[in-house]
Amino acid sequence: MSDTFSQLLSVKWRDIEFPITRARMSIAHDLAEHKPYGFDGARVESTGLAPKRFSFQAPLLNGISPGRNESWAALYPNQFLLLVDAFQKTSHGMLQHPEFGALVCKAERMDIDWDATRRGGVEAELSFVETRLADLELENDTPATVVDIGDLESETFKADLKTLLQARGLDLPPYLEDSTLSLSDMFNTARAAVDYPDVLSYRVAGKVNTLAYQVDRIRQSADRANTPLTWPVTQAAEKIEAAARDINDKIVPRNKRIAFFRVPAATTLAGVARQIPGSKVTDLIRLNPGLMRGPEIDAGTVVRYYAD
Repeated sequence: MSDTFSQLLSVKWRDIEFPITRARMSIAHDLAEHKPYGFDGARVESTGLAPKRFSFQAPLLNGISPGRNESWAALYPNQFLLLVDAFQKTSHGMLQHPEFGALVCKAERMDIDWDATRRGGVEAELSFVETRLADLELENDTPATVVDIGDLESETFKADLKTLLQARGLDLPPYLEDSTLSLSDMFNTARAAVDYPDVLSYRVAGKVNTLAYQVDRIRQSADRANTPLTWPVTQAAEKIEAAARDINDKIVPRNKRIAFFRVPAATTLAGVARQIPGSKVTDLIRLNPGLMRGPEIDAGTVVRYYAD
């Protein structure tokens, strides 16, 4: 009988390798149950997939021989202490799964057992939760948002807000003063800038920042009015500001100089990051999304990375 498991990858968390006797992956759906009063059963609605969870039983015991793709030395206390230190970090990290390869995860829980009947080390149970790649690209996890600016452009709303601010003796923002440049004009200017070939330049970021500044002035005016009538404009302005931040997050990092690296021998994504001084796994994923399709990166693969 062939030993298929011996051909799998080793398990690593933040490049700290450890043996396992059991691995589990949990896939679940997020479900909303709608239960009318007085009726049996429920109408069940799916709201999407829950994040995948991975758990491992790890015998960190001296005397265990490494398998074909494993390379640890002293499991206790050396590898054990390295793993404990890596697990306590709160940021996302790379989990190398034996079946699915490199996964971006958050450490969730680590339970460690010291047993008097086992004198060569400890046993641990570790669990990880896969995180979305979008989290790596957005500093504040702010999603790109499609915003309906009808409330902001409505002449009726503008007149009501202008009257309210004047009645309270508050200054009018430029948006409410007589002007030939409307908010839609500013959006069209920003959109036109994005359509040019120099989309990666800071000039585009400057136009987006100007738009965000003007929208923020509108929101501040609505906040000063402080009435239920102004909550739609506050909500719309916050969405526009979030979208502007997201656009800048996508534009500005791309101004970095990109260089190329040819992988000399088959390795993992983390292995490539170690060979490129100053590179980050998150940047490699962003520039080379195709590298996530398998557990190994073949020799000769050309990898893009930020050179400065």
